[in-house]
Order: sequence, then C-alpha cells, then structure tokens
Amino acid sequence: SAAPVGLGPQAGDPADQERRIAAGLVAALVVTLPLAIAEPVWSSPGGADDWNRSVIVSLFDVVLVATAAWSLLHRPVWTGLLRTRLSRLAAAIYAAGVGVALVAHPSWLGLALALRLGAGLAVVAVAGFALRGSSTRTLVLGAVAGVGVAQAVLGMVQSARGEAFGIQPLEFTGPLYPFGSSFAGRGGLAHPYHLAVLLLVAEGAALLGLRHASRRAPWLAALVVIAAGIGVTYTRAGLLGQLALLAVALLARRAGPTRWAAGAVALGLLLGGVAFGDGWTAKADATTDVDANPTSSRAERLREAEELVRDEPLVGVGPGRYVTAQAELGGDENLPAHNLVAHEAAELGVLGTIGLLGLLAALVRRCVRGGAWALMVALPMAGFLGLDAFPYVFPVGLALSAVWLALVRDAADGVNP
Repeated sequence: SAAPVGLGPQAGDPADQERRIAAGLVAALVVTLPLAIAEPVWSSPGGADDWNRSVIVSLFDVVLVATAAWSLLHRPVWTGLLRTRLSRLAAAIYAAGVGVALVAHPSWLGLALALRLGAGLAVVAVAGFALRGSSTRTLVLGAVAGVGVAQAVLGMVQSARGEAFGIQPLEFTGPLYPFGSSFAGRGGLAHPYHLAVLLLVAEGAALLGLRHASRRAPWLAALVVIAAGIGVTYTRAGLLGQLALLAVALLARRAGPTRWAAGAVALGLLLGGVAFGDGWTAKADATTDVDANPTSSRAERLREAEELVRDEPLVGVGPGRYVTAQAELGGDENLPAHNLVAHEAAELGVLGTIGLLGLLAALVRRCVRGGAWALMVALPMAGFLGLDAFPYVFPVGLALSAVWLALVRDAADGVNP
C-alpha cells in the first residue's frame, strides 16, 4: 500500500523521538476525554447548576496543558499549520475578534474559552506532527479509533440495559433518554449526542487507518462497531453525516478501500439501528409530526441568537457568555444557539464572525481539494456544527474538534487526493 506524503523510514530521523512524545500526548488526551470527571470551579451568578455558565476543569485538562506547553518548546510542530493567505488572515481576524469581545465583556468564562482555543490549536499542531511519522501515525489513529470502539460498546451496552451503570469515572449517573422502546447510549459522556461527536471523530481515525493499511480487517471492524454506536445515539444530525459519508465513499472515482469503508459503516448503522428497539422509528415519527416539535426548537434557538446579536452587534456579548447573557436578559430556557455561526456572531460580534466565516471557507476549500477521504472525515461533523452546540461550546467538544481538525488536515494531505 502507498505511504502518505512525508512518511517513510524513520531510522536516524532526529525528529522520531519528538514524534513519539507528540503521539503519546495525543493518545493520553483521547483516552482521558470520555472519563466522567468534571469539576466546576467557577459559575456566573445563578449558574451553579448549568455547565454552560460554569468554568469546568477535567482530568484531560492536565494533558491539554502539557500538550500546549510542549508545542511551544518544539517549533517544528507548527510548520505548515496555516498554509494559505486566507487561513492566516482569517485566523488573525478571528483572534482579534475574540480579544476585542473579551476586553469589552471580561469574564472567567471568556478567559477559559480563549485558553481552550489556544490549547486546541496546539492539539491540531501536535497531532499533525505525530501523524507525519509512520509508527506514530499508527499509534495516534489506533488510539483515537480504539477509544471510539470502547465508547461505542459502552453506549450499546447502556442502550441494551436501558440504564447506565452509574460507575464513575466510567460514566455519569442519571437516566438515559428514551426513544420509543429504545434508550440512547451516551458512553462516558453526559449526553448521547456528545457520544456521537466522539464516535464520528473516531470514525475519521479508522477511515485514515484503513486508507493506507496493508491489513484492513482491524480498521473495518472498528468502523462497524463505531457506526453501530452512532446508531444508538439517535441523532438525526449524526445520521445525515453518515449518509453524506456513504455518498462520498460510493461516488469516489478511485474505488479502492472507500467501498470497503462504505460497506462497514452501512453494516454498523444497520446493526445499531435495528438491534436495540424501535428508536429510529420513533425518531422518524417525531420528525414528521408537526405537533411534536420536529426541529427540537432549533428555530427558537436561532431567534434567541438574533436577539443577542441585535443587543451587541459590534463586539458581541463576550466569548463564553452566550447562555449567561441570555440569563441576564431574563431568558426562559437559556441554551446555546445550536448553530456555530449564530453562536459565534452573538458572542464575538462582527469581527469574530468575519474571521469565523473566513476559517470555514478555508476549511471547505481544503476539504474539496483534498478529495474523497478529506470529505469523508469532514462531512459527518457538519450536522453538529449547524444543528448542535457540543463541538464548539463544551470543553470536551472543543478538544474533540481539535483532534477532528488534525484528522481532516491529514486526510487532505494524503496521496492521490
């Protein structure tokens, strides 16, 4: 099988040891991400019971700090991170938007978010550096996919039992969401949709492992299990992303392993969809019933975001302060916007929104030029960026998004794009 660009024998490579450290940091991060350990250390007034209004510290934050510190001492990991003029300009504008909004509305929430964004950028750089070595690439992809398999199995066991074990740090306590005769598994995370995001990142790692593997069976097996796990989260955004992945895989000009990947994902979705009750039938009925809130109040979320934008159009309500600002205005539900652009526009104002749109344009351009594999890794996240809040609001989601971006970057850099 062909080796990705930049990979080859590492004997005598002076960067080999650094890559091993980088791979170890990324592996440690993904292993600690789903552990049910989270401690609020500060909350805005009245928000002690709301994670959207609290600064949360978890075990994986120790790894994040170590990763960011190590990256600052090893400048080669940053090479090629922002390659185009568009990405560099958009990143600068976005950073300026975050800074301006934070100065205009200072808060511990904003400072925590800014630090997490910086740490996330370090994760993208460090993971990309590790993926450029042949052995360390296998370690990183194997760790991400392996964690996904473990969490998928846990989610399916929870769904089959109809309840969580409640054993920390394996999982959080509390009931599971019912859908018809089914229960949505959530693994070690706080919500089934959070598990779905973790699984689609793991799915991307398994896809990249399959892409150049001489032994396809382990990666195909991982794809089946991960897709089955996505099936028991009962997320429509997740299902749409899987359908987009299958379409790209089947329409790719160079068949190769993309057909094998499509078959494994389809098999997993089928198993997860039919073996744990009628949850998807119930979800479909709710989607087509106009009296059953088929959009899960997404339109209401966008209206709330529009009100916040009108209230502070220039500098926003401050990074990390979206839900806090809602509460200060006397909001009823006080939830994130469930749309990346609307949420960022409300928090960061005009400057931050321009930077965000530029970054999204650079990402789309990179994926389109990267071809089928880049699109297969990237597209499943699109639904969660447009219809959910986890990937860009919650600390675990931000860290997972960083790993996802590193995988997208790697997919776009591979051979035969």
